[in-house]
Amino acid sequence: MAAVLGAAMCVSATVTAAPITDVKEYANNTASEFFVINDAAKYSSPYYRDANQDWGWTHNAIAGTHSSIKLDISAFDVDFSTLFNGEIDLIWIFDGSDWLSLGALAGASDIWAFTSFDLSSYSWAQAQVNAGLQVKMNIDALNEGWLVTLGKSSLIVDGGDQVCVPTPGVPCTPVSVSEPAALGLFGLALLGLGLRRRKTAV
Repeated sequence: MAAVLGAAMCVSATVTAAPITDVKEYANNTASEFFVINDAAKYSSPYYRDANQDWGWTHNAIAGTHSSIKLDISAFDVDFSTLFNGEIDLIWIFDGSDWLSLGALAGASDIWAFTSFDLSSYSWAQAQVNAGLQVKMNIDALNEGWLVTLGKSSLIVDGGDQVCVPTPGVPCTPVSVSEPAALGLFGLALLGLGLRRRKTAV
């Protein structure tokens, strides 16, 4: 019995470390989220937003212990900026007790582009991903009249299981399960079969 429990713990650890990509986009918008439906609507209200229209979103909770955590945010029309002028759209993350600025969106005028934030080194990131990562955006922080549209937000753990492009309305492409994750799933199936046979024998 101890051997079976030990195997279960090993398999569980392997499975929970499987790559996952959690995507927030128009298809799963809540009433207070404004990811745009497709490229054609990028200049339309309520998606193309200004300094008085800040908003945020929450990713699905992802259980387990992860070796890497990355957040990719797709934005349209992030114009030129410097430290003191231009379009600065700040991204904030809830760290469990307060909101922390990760920095500003990158990009260029009239194009879709991802801005990537690596959260792997933050001590709080694991717990927040497990609970459901909370994100918010301060649009046009300098209040200079700039607007921006978001296409999607991809939370990528352990390399992810989907490949996404920044253009909204284009589905992400699934990627093959890595060999360690596949072995973990196979091991879990074998473990379940073994427990069933043991119960039958008793």
